[in-house]
Amino acid sequence: MTLSRRSRTAHRLGPSEITEDLVDLNFTTADTFAEGDLAYVNASGYILRAQANASASMHAIGALVKAAASGLQASIRNRGPFDSTNYDFSGFIGRYAYVSTSTAGAIQTNAPGLSGQIVQVVGYMAERRKLVISLGHAFQRTGSGDHIG
Repeated sequence: MTLSRRSRTAHRLGPSEITEDLVDLNFTTADTFAEGDLAYVNASGYILRAQANASASMHAIGALVKAAASGLQASIRNRGPFDSTNYDFSGFIGRYAYVSTSTAGAIQTNAPGLSGQIVQVVGYMAERRKLVISLGHAFQRTGSGDHIG
């Protein structure tokens, strides 16, 4: 894994710039990814698509910056804004985004609610095609009270 940390100009106010931090991680894939898919790291240090229906496929570490085939190096946005034409958050702008329970690598707009499912906020939907990644802690629904995992 390698880490890339940088800032980019988000807004200009006269001569001043407001910057935003971007953190990208580089891993080797063990699966095929589309741009924007959420990933987790397996025990061998490779990334696979995250899914919140089983602890074996969690915790998400970010979203793939570009599509990648299995066995290749790929960049994952771990923190900061991320634009993708694969997203359409119409009607959900300003809400939290969660790791999907039904589709590996996908985002869902509501928190998982069934026993055994894992709840992890991955960020918030800032614009129709923009996710601001800010990973939260994950916890598993137990049905008799939830615990942070």
